Amino acid sequence: MSSLIRVGVLDEQEVVHYGLRFCFSDLPDISLAGAYRRAHLALRAVKQGNIDLLIMDHLLKSGDGIGYIRNLRINHPKLRVLVFLAAPCPTTMTVLMDVGVHGIVCKRQPLIACIHAIRLLASGQRYLCPSIADLSSPPYQAVGNDAEEALLSFPSLTHREKEVLRLCIDGLTVTRIAELSCRSLKTVSTQKQAAYRKLGLKGDMDLFRRLARYGV
Repeated sequence: MSSLIRVGVLDEQEVVHYGLRFCFSDLPDISLAGAYRRAHLALRAVKQGNIDLLIMDHLLKSGDGIGYIRNLRINHPKLRVLVFLAAPCPTTMTVLMDVGVHGIVCKRQPLIACIHAIRLLASGQRYLCPSIADLSSPPYQAVGNDAEEALLSFPSLTHREKEVLRLCIDGLTVTRIAELSCRSLKTVSTQKQAAYRKLGLKGDMDLFRRLARYGV
């Protein structure tokens, strides 16, 4: 990456575009190379090599934000991805880090935090909003115990099924998982039931009995 960091912004709110453009205007090392309201326009800029780092909201009205990020990381591994979150949420953080984002900034943070995160990502490092980092430590740890990992490592589970199962273990409803992942309620429900079937579970009670059996 050159000394000038070319940043693209994918957000449907014009005020976000304006605010970041103003924020970067006097910075010698950061340039707002493009502001996009639609995911396919940002993707076009990425494919053309016009941006080095993409700032985006993970909730896209135009489609599956999590899937979009996953595809970016697979097809454009050199691109750095910084995600805006409306509020700290360790479960959402876990999903985002699992699909390969390089940094997470909360919208309630000052803009200087966004600038700091951009510079860290451009240097090959990662950034996590301090309030999310605090929430992700005990007693709010979203992942990490042996029983969970044993279930999630079951070989026939797909990536999406593992993702849904992890969120179910964290106590999220199917409706909330659908909202976070920008998938339909039917899709998430089908993935949850497929995971349960593969694990020999009849329902939520069976899931937590299985976890309790292994000392969760």
